[in-house]
Amino acid sequence: MGAAKPVNRTPAHHPQTVIFLGAGASAADGAPLQSELFREYFQSATLRGRVEASMQQDLVKYFAQLWGINVNSGELGNIKFPTFEEALGLLEIAHARGEFFKGLSWSSQPLGRAQEISSHLTSLIALIIQEKLRRDCPKHRQLVSKLRQSGALLSTVFLSLNYDIIIDNAIEHVTNEIPDYRVSFSPEPHRNGVNWQPCVKLLKLHGSLNWLFCTVCNTLSLFPGHKAAAELPRAPWSFRCSACHEVMIPIIIPPTFFKVMSNLYLQQIWKEAEEAVKRAERIVFCGYSFPDADMHIKYLLKRAEVNREGEAPKVFIVNEHPDKTEQQQQQEKDRYERFFRKKEYVHWTKLSFEEFAADPSLIEDQSK
Repeated sequence: MGAAKPVNRTPAHHPQTVIFLGAGASAADGAPLQSELFREYFQSATLRGRVEASMQQDLVKYFAQLWGINVNSGELGNIKFPTFEEALGLLEIAHARGEFFKGLSWSSQPLGRAQEISSHLTSLIALIIQEKLRRDCPKHRQLVSKLRQSGALLSTVFLSLNYDIIIDNAIEHVTNEIPDYRVSFSPEPHRNGVNWQPCVKLLKLHGSLNWLFCTVCNTLSLFPGHKAAAELPRAPWSFRCSACHEVMIPIIIPPTFFKVMSNLYLQQIWKEAEEAVKRAERIVFCGYSFPDADMHIKYLLKRAEVNREGEAPKVFIVNEHPDKTEQQQQQEKDRYERFFRKKEYVHWTKLSFEEFAADPSLIEDQSK
């Protein structure tokens, strides 16, 4: 990694800005869309060869029994796979109700099968993201660089809805420092024997591929630049807690109606996110369609909107792409406009994430 100039730590008069990064932002740098995640995995012999045989067998039976899909058919191009939300949501409900599905509980502890298969699906997602993002991600780097050049980087808080570490790596590359995730890690990250000081705030609401959690001593470990969660299916015993030496697990919360927010670190992050939105003068939604299913996000936004003091923030939507139809665009605009109280403060821009990353100041021109 090349040396970076010191970050200017004296925020000028730049407005406090929160940038939401949705799946569309990651897609601009090569990440797969949710609708293609499962197809990507089962069409790749390389990926399927990187998991244990028992996990592969469970996945084959799961998709056959619940979704009627023979993943070994070799003809998957036109198959309609469930979304990650659907696939995980059913398992979360089954676990919460202490129930399960016929033909899938081939275990001495069938009620633990929902969690087991959920873990398999989460590992599958981690593998796909790792495989698809083996190259540099220039759009995110460009965004961070442009914000830094304008002096606005330290008055910006990134709220990522993605598990990937695209924005994490971009911040580290530009500033030569890890992001400030607003949680404590054990052990604290070091470089050359010196504590690695965080700078730019990055709140990952659904967890991250470079975090692992110890369920015994409740510690969170950071693996900078490394998608540790993607390595667990192949070598679970390689990642042990530095304190108690037990095997750790990923913190990845699926995008479903039924999110389990019991993890104390995620609770802290969501609280920090609400406070950041409450203080924001501008909120920029990048690559995020504001789906009806994301009630947890909407609850966070509404609490921050109603409980804030002073003027409402300007809201900018950056989510244009060539494949979007006029109907999709209008439905998306309607979702944003009906949600926020100050309708005149909601600005639908015609910018793609790529255009915004190249010049973040363009959103102001688009709002006039």
